[in-house]
This record gives sequence, structure tokens and C-alpha cells, in this order.
Amino acid sequence: SSMQQSLYQSGVKLKEAYRRIEELAELDELTGTSNRRSIMRTLEEEIARCARNGSSCAVALIDLDHFKRINDVYGHPIGDEALRTFAIGMFANLRSIDRFGRYGGEEFAVVLPNTALRQALTVADHIRRAVMAKELKKKSTGEILGRVTISVGVSMLKPNDDTDSLIERADACLYAAKRAGRNRVICEADPEYSSETQTRVA
Repeated sequence: SSMQQSLYQSGVKLKEAYRRIEELAELDELTGTSNRRSIMRTLEEEIARCARNGSSCAVALIDLDHFKRINDVYGHPIGDEALRTFAIGMFANLRSIDRFGRYGGEEFAVVLPNTALRQALTVADHIRRAVMAKELKKKSTGEILGRVTISVGVSMLKPNDDTDSLIERADACLYAAKRAGRNRVICEADPEYSSETQTRVA
């Protein structure tokens, strides 16, 4: 009947509305990336998966260098554009298995499944170079304002790690990268790793 059809259509629309609400609740509105709650849940799930099958996992924390200066000099709309430009560049340069989200402010987190230390550093430095190569432009005029650089801290999953301990070590490496001059990747030390690139190992 027409009433049954109407109820069915209403049910379909309601389900779609719920799906969209759930999707929006997982996304950062400005950048379109996963929000903090979503990326942390992804990390928690990845840690549990590694505990089950013994696989490796790395986390990269990324901070846009001198972001406050961008806001102060060009204004918050340009700062927002810098974040969006960075996010677009990230999506274009991550592997299909990686998961990426906004951790807070100008800080982002990347979960790197099935990734050993050397590969994690390679991925992180590839991201750093790709971001640095992209020009920051004023959207309304196309004026080139400069380039954005990033500092990256990388930590590797260890036995008995949880999300807090893994993030805490990545955060320490991130701040070491900033203290060392920014625009670089620093990873916690691993006795089996010998750095052969400019990427720093803390």
C-alpha cells in the first residue's frame, strides 16, 4: 500500500540520516580527516590486533611547524587553509593500510600497521618531503605565501603498550624533533636500527 511504501521510504531515509550522523561524529570538520576519538580508537584496535597475531605497528605524531606564526601573520583563515592543504597532501601520500587523523590543533596522528622501524621512518620522511614540496596559497587570489614544514615523532609498539604509552613516546620524539630545529623526523632508539639517512633516531 501507499502507506507501507511511505513508511519504508521514511525508514530508509532515517537509516541514511543515522549513518551520516555516525560518519560526521568520526570526522574532523575542518580537514575531513578522522577526529581524535576516531583515530585513537583505530590505534586501540591496531594494538589489540598486534597482540593477537604478533605483528608490528608504528605511530607517527606530526606537528605543523610555526603554525602560530602562520595564524599571526596571515590570519586564521589562512591557518585553516594550511591545515586543509596539509591534510590533502597526507591523503595523497599515505599507504592504503595507514590511518590518519587530527589529534588536536595543528597536530595529527598516523597509525602505521604492519610496519617495522626502518619502513616507518621511510614513510614518515616521505610525508615530510611531500608536505614541504607543496606551496601554501591564498585561496581567493592564488598568491603563494610560502611552504609548510612538519616535525614528526615516531614510536614503535612494544609489549604491554597501550595507546597512552605509545602516543607518549611518539610525543617525546616529536618535541625532540622540534627542539632539534624542526622539519625532521625523530624516532625512539632501536638497537637494531642504524640510520643511513638524515632522519634522526633519538
